[in-house]
Amino acid sequence: MNKYFNSFFSIPAALLLMSFFGISIAVATFIENDYGTIAARALIFNSWWLELSLCLLVIIFIYNIPKYRLYKMKKLPVLFLHLSFILIIVGAGITRYMGVEGMIRIREGSLNNLFVSSTTFLDFKVHDNTSQYTHSQEILCSSITNNYFSIPSSISQFFSGPIVMGNQEINIQYVDFIQDPIDAIVENQKDGHSILEIVVPAESGGMQSEFLIEKKSKKINNLVVGFNTSSSDTDFLITREDSVFYFYSLSDVEYMRMSDQSKGILVKQQQHMLSQKTLYTINGQNFVFKNHFNNSILNKVSSTMKNDQNKLDLLRVKLSVAGNDTLIDLYGSQGFIAPKTYFEFNNLFFSFSYGSKNHSLPFAIFLKDFQLERYPGSNSPSSFASEIQVLDGDNTFDYRIFMNNVLNYQGYRFFQSSYDNDEMGTILSVNQDKAGTIVTYAGYSSLLLSIVSLFISRFSRFNLLSKNKKQSK
Repeated sequence: MNKYFNSFFSIPAALLLMSFFGISIAVATFIENDYGTIAARALIFNSWWLELSLCLLVIIFIYNIPKYRLYKMKKLPVLFLHLSFILIIVGAGITRYMGVEGMIRIREGSLNNLFVSSTTFLDFKVHDNTSQYTHSQEILCSSITNNYFSIPSSISQFFSGPIVMGNQEINIQYVDFIQDPIDAIVENQKDGHSILEIVVPAESGGMQSEFLIEKKSKKINNLVVGFNTSSSDTDFLITREDSVFYFYSLSDVEYMRMSDQSKGILVKQQQHMLSQKTLYTINGQNFVFKNHFNNSILNKVSSTMKNDQNKLDLLRVKLSVAGNDTLIDLYGSQGFIAPKTYFEFNNLFFSFSYGSKNHSLPFAIFLKDFQLERYPGSNSPSSFASEIQVLDGDNTFDYRIFMNNVLNYQGYRFFQSSYDNDEMGTILSVNQDKAGTIVTYAGYSSLLLSIVSLFISRFSRFNLLSKNKKQSK
């Protein structure tokens, strides 16, 4: 047993763990490039096995200090080296579990004291008009990881029991996560509907498909479009007679047939035939009637494997109350404060949301001016900076935040991260991690002492080799 024990806590074991850590970080870099930062965090950076390997490294380093008597004067360089690894890993652990990160957006001439967390949460509340229960759980979902969770979990249920409200047991369970969801048609379904596909310009450029389900209306690019609806609040109503489609519009409609490039205007508040391969324009909104599907349903699918943080993801969970189940679709993403979804189920009142949270600063930041410089003869930005004013009661001061010039105040660090598209606002990354920063910097100092003592210690390998070389001469 001593043989295996000594092998497990040996220096070769530490080198093996460090190599494993290095390979894992290298793989995470490729995952981040191909699938996004969230996927890299979920799969590797926040994984239990990576944290376990770092904990084992710390234990090995601590164990070897008394084993090899590194506290002796002649072994100080090696002692400082071991302490640096220990402190850096411990500091990273403090940052991981106690630090808070996020982004703060400030427009010119305005102030803000709220920043949005970089982590996402599933929040829910339930009440029965007499008592209330709230819960918030941090979750990290991606398209390439196992995102399963349940509330309460088996461990929390063991210690605190199930969630009970009005003598009814409540359980929430993960069902699916769809990254950057889009609609997709599934045909030949028994419970399907008649669905129209309309192609419209996308906000990011190009074209995208919008689907209209029969007897429902939908807002498409500021235009309310209905398909066989009886509602009178639609701007553009599509009807079907046998296999022919017609439309009724509250505004004049311009058209251009793609086959012969013929153009014209269709008078408002009259019935006109809706044709395929024809570009229609209503109040500056363009669309093309592309296709019609019978006995079909709409299904949400992921549009890309790499997460676009400017788009909302879909988290689907199952709510169980006293044996009765219902599915809940929650839209949200990192950096997005999702609105709450309210509904009643089994005589209980629920609210759900998925997304980031707002955190309050103990002070406010006022943006006086955002400055952007470009390379000569190019639109590419060369540098950008924020002229801000910190407002903390009677304490007020000006500061300039730019690349490598960080605002450090009351344990918060503000970095220049990005800016608004109209260049009238700034986006600063926020980090609150005073304890983790102190411990990590202590690790860096210990690493520096290790290098310095390597040169000045008369017992170091460097000085011993120099002494032997002089004696040989």
